[in-house]
Amino acid sequence: MNEWKQAYRLAAFEITVSMKKFLLILVFSIAMGLIYMLSFQSYLEGEFEFFDVLFLLIFMMFPAWMKNKEFQMRKMDGDLWTSPSIIMLQHLPVPQKIIIKSRFIIHSFHSFPFQLILLIAMPLMSVNFRDTMSPFAYIAFVLIWLSLSIAVGFTMAASEAGGNYKTKTIVLSFFYLLIGVSAFYFLFPILLDKGLIEWTMSIAKDWTLLSIIFAVLLSIGSWKYWQTEMRKTMKKTDYL
Repeated sequence: MNEWKQAYRLAAFEITVSMKKFLLILVFSIAMGLIYMLSFQSYLEGEFEFFDVLFLLIFMMFPAWMKNKEFQMRKMDGDLWTSPSIIMLQHLPVPQKIIIKSRFIIHSFHSFPFQLILLIAMPLMSVNFRDTMSPFAYIAFVLIWLSLSIAVGFTMAASEAGGNYKTKTIVLSFFYLLIGVSAFYFLFPILLDKGLIEWTMSIAKDWTLLSIIFAVLLSIGSWKYWQTEMRKTMKKTDYL
């Protein structure tokens, strides 16, 4: 617990600097929540094919994109890609594990509040959603998406450790990722005859208890896994 307190104090400066942007993101998230709920019925009727994509972009990628530019991962000297904060913090007498925890706190600050706004907006703004989901199924649905945020979204926090990569490698990696995500998105409704959000709603309704257990285990496992991966990357990366 003491380590997390130290990590929070380390993260507090960046959080304070980002507060103005935090308020801007908050307004944006509320607006997006309203837009999503107004279009939810169209999504269920199959008339809004990109609903899943927009939701995933806001839910998974948005936290990393909306960080202040000076704190985002970028190309440094030579072939080094990392966040400037990682380099700066390693010049301080701070244990590496505290630095890692502080980066996860900062990512959580940029993700969970806004994701919860979208998730809470669903039953508040959509009669169709309330009619479809029981209270327990809704809890399972929320936990599923928060666990996915940790399992997938926290790759953004772990990737801040960076590495020594050629620009060509970065471009190709992004290209392959784009192909993989696109293939998954277009094949998913063909294989399951429904969108990703609608599918997670069905899972939460039909397998409520198992969904909750799975989401909790996935969250805990991913939280520990990405911190371990970030520690490994920092040990083998040349930041000089």
